[in-house]
Amino acid sequence: MTLLRPESMSKIAVLGLKKYRQQIVSVLQEMSVVQIEPISKEISSYLGTEKESESHRHIADQLIRIRGILSVIPPTKITEKVRFSSLDELNDVLRKLDIDNRVSSLERQKESILTEIRNTENNIKLVSEFSFFPEDLNILHLKSARSFFGRVSSEKYPEFKKKLESNNQDIILYSKEGEKITQFVLVVLPHYPSNALASIINLYGVHMEAVPNLKGKPDKVIEELTNSLSRLQKNLGEIDTNLSEISNKNYSLLKGLEEQLDIENKRLEVIDNLGVTRDTFTLEGWIPKSMIEDTKTAIQNHSEGTLLFVLDTKEVPPTLQNNPKKLRVYESFIRFYSLPSGNEFDPTLVFALIFPVFYGMMFADVGYAIVILLVSRWVIWRIEGGHKNFTIMPKPLRNFGKTILQPVQMVKIAKAITPGCIVAIVLGFCFNLYFGFHLNEYLFGFLNSIGNLHLPEDGTIFDPLSTWGLRKLLLISGYVGLGMVSFGFILGIINDHSHGNKRHAIGKIGWLLFGWGVVFIGLGLIGHENINPMASITGAIYFALIFGGIGLMFYGEGTRAMMELPSIISHILSFTRLIGIMMASIILADVIDHVFLRVLDNGIIFALIGFIILIVGHLFNIILGVFEPGIQGARLLYVEFFSKFYHGNGKPFKPFGFRRRYTHLQYPKQGQE
Repeated sequence: MTLLRPESMSKIAVLGLKKYRQQIVSVLQEMSVVQIEPISKEISSYLGTEKESESHRHIADQLIRIRGILSVIPPTKITEKVRFSSLDELNDVLRKLDIDNRVSSLERQKESILTEIRNTENNIKLVSEFSFFPEDLNILHLKSARSFFGRVSSEKYPEFKKKLESNNQDIILYSKEGEKITQFVLVVLPHYPSNALASIINLYGVHMEAVPNLKGKPDKVIEELTNSLSRLQKNLGEIDTNLSEISNKNYSLLKGLEEQLDIENKRLEVIDNLGVTRDTFTLEGWIPKSMIEDTKTAIQNHSEGTLLFVLDTKEVPPTLQNNPKKLRVYESFIRFYSLPSGNEFDPTLVFALIFPVFYGMMFADVGYAIVILLVSRWVIWRIEGGHKNFTIMPKPLRNFGKTILQPVQMVKIAKAITPGCIVAIVLGFCFNLYFGFHLNEYLFGFLNSIGNLHLPEDGTIFDPLSTWGLRKLLLISGYVGLGMVSFGFILGIINDHSHGNKRHAIGKIGWLLFGWGVVFIGLGLIGHENINPMASITGAIYFALIFGGIGLMFYGEGTRAMMELPSIISHILSFTRLIGIMMASIILADVIDHVFLRVLDNGIIFALIGFIILIVGHLFNIILGVFEPGIQGARLLYVEFFSKFYHGNGKPFKPFGFRRRYTHLQYPKQGQE
């Protein structure tokens, strides 16, 4: 059952001299194998903690400083990684870095120029719109009057103008009428009541803004503003060039400094929260058992007398899923349901083996399977292969897909259903289904003619639509349900026994016996067997399984189990939905093909309509084939299988560490950089 378990974890404690704590924490951070936990209550009362050190505050301030510089300069290509062998070397590099003042000065200049550019562009746009004003704009800046540029709907302008003039003659109005919007320049003299103006503006939905402080006629103003904009853009370009020069010389170093400071900051956060005495320190955490010896060796290589020992605890460990690489795509389906607890079975392997079979069974058609397979591989190629600009999907369909799933999720689903498409192709060949059409007869006829193979002349190895075929498929689905439910109970029994929950384990044995007893009786009735317990030993055994199971259930789970007796039957029979969905897909394809073939001989118009029905119908069936089998297959595993043994609610393993991109390791293992 090793493959069904998460990575085995142990809780450890590290105890050493206080002077080595920085090295030890650094080594653990470089190895990224320990999830550091708060000190146990039993010993925390004997230990103290230290307040935030001056070094920690200094590192945090420097990290803010470097990120501030990086936010200003443009990014450039990283040419090399940097190495800082010690904190002293890091601080020395930070002291020698003297670009702060220059970058700050350039940033202030750039912000000022950008503000001027925005204002100039707005003024050019505004003056261009109201260039019909015939006079110098300076005359609009009167001490005793207010001037506005405005816009109003052309339909409302006559009423707006009439309302302004009827209220008072203390206004001057210049306008340019358009098809939809009328633009106007309005000068309001001091005697015009403000409340009346505000009321008119609201009444007619007028948009107004104050005339900017500009001088000259509109054409001249636009020319001057355009020249000013060119000068500003030139100055902005010079500043950007200076910032690019700074970036080219320092970007790699700055990214390395940012990364190393972030590492040091997280490291010091841990150091400041260690349990300490005057001369020693201690820390606790979770670690994969397979990494204990390597961690001990690394600690001993960088300190003297530091001890690592395993703690005896009944705490539930964090979860680190341990599955073969090719099966890890299915971990997302498990986490969607619930992350397994660190001391229970991880059902990823079972899900990876069973889900594709269920998926393929529910749309067993070679044509549908090939289309879904090709689309799945195309999604993987486009997203993972870096061909995101190459697309064959209509934009509305792409946008709809993005509202449902992110690209990474699309890739995971495409990879998960790929094996299911292979299963569907195999079953579709056996069922002789190619978009509902039967094409095997041509292949089999050819093979029979050249090889004397005696293959079925109609090309059908197994006919799912025949009475015999449907009965066999339903029986197979029942056996599958019995097997999955039984396997779930067996895993639950093992789980409960390993955790010391013997009564629950006995209760699950009762469920298992009861389920098999009911199934045996059902099969006996179908096969017309004598199951009378008074006249048949076999019948007596069947009923003994049922009543013995009920007794064990009552002992293990009490009266609650009695109320849920019918559920095990429903869970087993629920697997017949595999055949139900399969038959729905097959029958729908057959109906679509039948309609198409019936109208072919009724003229071009009907043939065209039939062809449209064929394409749209099969496209609809393919879309159902993508979603419905996936949803129902996952549901069967989640509800009917997981419920027998799986609790979830695990906490993910989060090791203390940092993924370096711009700096070298400080404590590399042999052969590692």
